Amino acid sequence: MGSFLSLTTRLSLLFGVTMIGIWSLVSLVLIQSLDHHFDQQDQADIQGKLQLARNFLATHLQGDGQRWPLLEEHLNDALSGHGSHYILMLDPDGRMLVDARPPGARQPGLDHLPLAMPPSDSWQQSWEEQGIVYRGLAEWEDFGPSLPWPGAPERVLIRVVLDTSYHQHFIDDIKKGLAWFTGGIALISVLLGWLASRLGLKPLRELASVSTRVSAAKLDHRLSLAQAPVELHAPIQAFNAMLDRLEDSFRRLSEFSSDIAHELRTPVNSLMMQTQVALSRERDADDYREALYNNLEAAERLARMIGEMLFLAKSEQGLLTVQAEEVDLAGEVDELLEFFEPLASEQQLRLRRRGEARLHGDRAMLQRAFSNLLSNAIRYTPAGAEIRVEIGRDDDAVIVAVANPGTPIPAEQWPRLFDRFYRADSARQSATDGTGLGLSIAKAIVQAHGGTLSVHSDEHETRFSARFPRTRPPGASA
Repeated sequence: MGSFLSLTTRLSLLFGVTMIGIWSLVSLVLIQSLDHHFDQQDQADIQGKLQLARNFLATHLQGDGQRWPLLEEHLNDALSGHGSHYILMLDPDGRMLVDARPPGARQPGLDHLPLAMPPSDSWQQSWEEQGIVYRGLAEWEDFGPSLPWPGAPERVLIRVVLDTSYHQHFIDDIKKGLAWFTGGIALISVLLGWLASRLGLKPLRELASVSTRVSAAKLDHRLSLAQAPVELHAPIQAFNAMLDRLEDSFRRLSEFSSDIAHELRTPVNSLMMQTQVALSRERDADDYREALYNNLEAAERLARMIGEMLFLAKSEQGLLTVQAEEVDLAGEVDELLEFFEPLASEQQLRLRRRGEARLHGDRAMLQRAFSNLLSNAIRYTPAGAEIRVEIGRDDDAVIVAVANPGTPIPAEQWPRLFDRFYRADSARQSATDGTGLGLSIAKAIVQAHGGTLSVHSDEHETRFSARFPRTRPPGASA
């Protein structure tokens, strides 16, 4: 049944049960305290009446035995304002000497309890008769060798009995009142629990409402923390952060879709234009051959762009497999510098490598990443400058940095340099032979090796730093 109850109902019932439990404990302590208080009060009252009987016995029996009725009459007068007390006096043989009781009251305990003599000078007893609880105290009063009259008993048993029905009725009324009050507390607790739950869970209902309004076109909704309880701040912040990520991802996806449409349109338009020009009139074999070469160049650029996009898609889905082996970074970088030397010489650039290190990684993927970084540096380095590849390591990482002088890139554009097709006028030229995916692929390769790729640019140089862990990349196959 619990799984079908709403969270508000569960919290209301839990709050109600908790309040009932607390109030029941308080009620139990209250009843026990009242019982203890009345018990102490009864004991003191009985002791007082016992002392009263002893005093009367000492002052009224200084004559013959005919004074017993007078003593009983005086005790009845003394008890006339105390309708719940009984005073009995018996001789050692069990004969009743004095029977002082409220008018019309029956003697308690004589019908069902034997008048056994107490084994000591004092005897306390408590019993229940016809639903009434009685408390009693019996003590012997010794006359000693000087008897009040000839033939008088040497000792008299004084027995004081208290009818506790008044206290019992009072406690019963208290219990009934507490029972009704407990019912009221239960109802009020459930209602207050329901109200508190409704107010406390209002942010969750707002979260559900916002969730229903969120769509690809409406990602700007956020939950406010102003009216939310502290316990819900963490989930609300997580929900808002998720919406931030979704909004950023959809924005990037929209920009990527626009960029990819623009980037693909260029080679496709080139193919169409070259073909239309070639078919516009009769041409000789050389003209058709030149048109086909131009179409092949555009198709190769289109195929290269598609291949790189597929590579990035596999990277984002975690499908890249790193074929790990021990790689001599100095040797690999030297091969790349030798490969790029003709292009660098053509642009009057110098290439230099400094440092060496070894790394567990995929040789082909690392060559591709460093090649992209080098081609990017060559593209944006002014003539006559030097491009440096620095290899180093520290306690837990191997670092490969590609640095080149040139126009500084504003710091606010650094995080987006690795986005696909991102163009920054100060960092990338609008017309270039590249696909705009080189830095994105380099970052994907570095991350596949468990590393990070970062950039720093100032008026002196722009530096791309790839930091690799010295251990084997996670998920790599040997």
